[in-house]
Amino acid sequence: MSKRRNGRASASRMLKRQWQLLLAIQGSRAGIGVAKLVTDTGISRATAYRDLDTLVEAGLPIHALTVNGEKRYRFLRPAELPPLGFTALQIAGLHLARMELQPLAGAAVVRELDTLLQKLNPPAAQQSFIFAARGAGNAAVLKTVERALHLQRRARIEYRAASRGGATESIHVEPLVFKVAEGEPYLHAYCVERAAERTYKVARIARAELTDEPSAYRPTQAPGEMFARSVKAWSGEVATVRIRLDPDVAWRAHEYPLVPDQTVENEHDGRVIVQARVAGLVEASRWILSWGGAAEALEPPELREAARAELAKALAKYDRPGPAKAAARTKTAERVTRRLTSGENRRA
Repeated sequence: MSKRRNGRASASRMLKRQWQLLLAIQGSRAGIGVAKLVTDTGISRATAYRDLDTLVEAGLPIHALTVNGEKRYRFLRPAELPPLGFTALQIAGLHLARMELQPLAGAAVVRELDTLLQKLNPPAAQQSFIFAARGAGNAAVLKTVERALHLQRRARIEYRAASRGGATESIHVEPLVFKVAEGEPYLHAYCVERAAERTYKVARIARAELTDEPSAYRPTQAPGEMFARSVKAWSGEVATVRIRLDPDVAWRAHEYPLVPDQTVENEHDGRVIVQARVAGLVEASRWILSWGGAAEALEPPELREAARAELAKALAKYDRPGPAKAAARTKTAERVTRRLTSGENRRA
């Protein structure tokens, strides 16, 4: 793993931690102590102090105060904030950021950004970046589940699972953390009925309802580590995978990585072997299939078999006449039938 990749992964984990701290601080008007922050976020005390110092020194609107000998933190109140003085380019940057956050429409961070943008004039400068259109998340669902997360209460959701063919099931969850992957928001939560952690695609949550039942589950790992080895948003047992890419696509291994900290080994014939530690094999298998015939799963055997079985299933669909050929055969049969019928009519 290169130093640059190590640095990116470390920076990503730090941002996740600091965002957790900010959300916890946001929920306390009188100030929240480090002990409570540690309990709510799962971040160690030493790391929490270090991150809080970083946030305060960076100029974020956080006020540190001491109450009964305990250091507490709260956001500055509106009267304590400086007047708004954004430049046109800064406003343009905020609008671009809002476009990228569209999948989280309904979440508190997006609502706050929308409130700010309403107070500002539209960007005067022409945009230099164009973002692909993204679908909006289910605002009502996001808002309800986020409230359950902040209030540490259970939520009842109606979920359409792919494992059940899209059938809807009503379950109770204790939200743990949100993750956005490739523009899609996911919820990692504790499922009460299954007594296990699960990841849910927010787009498949048809409805969410806040309950009065308090959350009782305590995760064994901090929220920021739950997706540490996921390819996209899958969580599962960590395994080492090895995939070989053919020469015609080998040069793109860095452009479309399996995971950010993968290693790429060059072979003498122009092929490369991608090696990575991933959570579960489902998303790794999908990544392999996305390369078509240019990728080969090498290890572990379970990954190789999963890819082989899926490719065999796809190939079987092409072993019989396709729709176009079948349609052509049908038209030919119809023409022959018309001719025979016409001949019989003439003879009659």
